[in-house]
Amino acid sequence: MKKLKFRYALRIEFDMPVTQHSFTVRCLPVSDERQAILQQNIHILPKEFLSENRDSFGNIYFFGRTEAPHNLFEVVTEGIAQTGLAKGTKAEEEYRLGMFLGQTFYTKPDEALKAFFDGMKIPAGTRLQKSQFIMEAIREKFAYVSGVTNISTTAAQAWKMKQGVCQDYSHIMLSLCRMAGIPCRYVAGMLIGEGLSHAWVEIEEDGMWYGLDPTNGTEVLEDHIKISHGRDYEDCLINQGVFTGLAKQSQSISVSVMEEVEEKKEGKEKHDHINSQCTSSSR
Repeated sequence: MKKLKFRYALRIEFDMPVTQHSFTVRCLPVSDERQAILQQNIHILPKEFLSENRDSFGNIYFFGRTEAPHNLFEVVTEGIAQTGLAKGTKAEEEYRLGMFLGQTFYTKPDEALKAFFDGMKIPAGTRLQKSQFIMEAIREKFAYVSGVTNISTTAAQAWKMKQGVCQDYSHIMLSLCRMAGIPCRYVAGMLIGEGLSHAWVEIEEDGMWYGLDPTNGTEVLEDHIKISHGRDYEDCLINQGVFTGLAKQSQSISVSVMEEVEEKKEGKEKHDHINSQCTSSSR
């Protein structure tokens, strides 16, 4: 287990004042079997009206609106999460998993992805074992390169370039796993040591969801903080909004995740160090 201190900051600047700004923000981690959110605060500016709710996937979101003219919209959430409490989280009833088997706009395969799937020759095994095989097969052919794709890039488009970022790795894996009949979903979250948000995949196996990070080729255990999940990226949008005005906007996102050192452990190390010094000086 790890205690991770996190901070997620979204900042949108407008080059001229906007009004009647309605927005939806989805950036709050929730507690489940794998992670416990021990402490959390959220700051949204401006916010004349604000309410909290959950979407159809169970993700927490805030809906807000402000009428007053403003040039800046800012969201900051920070807190402490304890991760690695379990390997998986409880899945929905079997009859509700169908939505995670169908392809979406982002995951729909083209002939090239279908041909890659047909040539993989996935070995027999559990859903998780098959998914891990698919993950490694992607990583052999696909390279992490930022700037070549964007938030609108589909799995088929990214696969054609054989380059992309975590969103593209995840959409490609979702596409291939769904072709294999494996219920799977997109996850948005944070990863220790990263400066931006992160994305990975969850696989359903025997009534549990298990996380796999195709970008890094790892299981999701202690280093990831989950924010939301859905069928693809669009279900996990951090921010959506509309406003009145002709302003151009520039957006920046900053994410910080670091392990929090236990005070008791530090105290013990200091105590041991003092004892060591005393022993040395007595000789």
